[in-house]
Amino acid sequence: MYVEEFTAVGPLSAAEAQELADVAGRYTSRITISCGGRDVHALVLPVAWNELPMTTGSRVTVTVEGGRHGAEEDRKALRDFVCRMQHVDD
Repeated sequence: MYVEEFTAVGPLSAAEAQELADVAGRYTSRITISCGGRDVHALVLPVAWNELPMTTGSRVTVTVEGGRHGAEEDRKALRDFVCRMQHVDD
């Protein structure tokens, strides 16, 4: 399992949630986003993004595990997903 924690740049919108789910869909790794005591799997973000109480400054944790191609895939999935999530306003 690979984990990264960071400070949110702001709340997610429906469009941003879809973009993040698209990134997650490139991998077989399971990606989970946690914020404010709530957890959402990345692939269902488009329908559950508003369940995460994410605001500017919120602590966000992303965990990645179980990719078919092992640790290499999990690390790449984490890097790509978190990079996109931290630049949702770009």
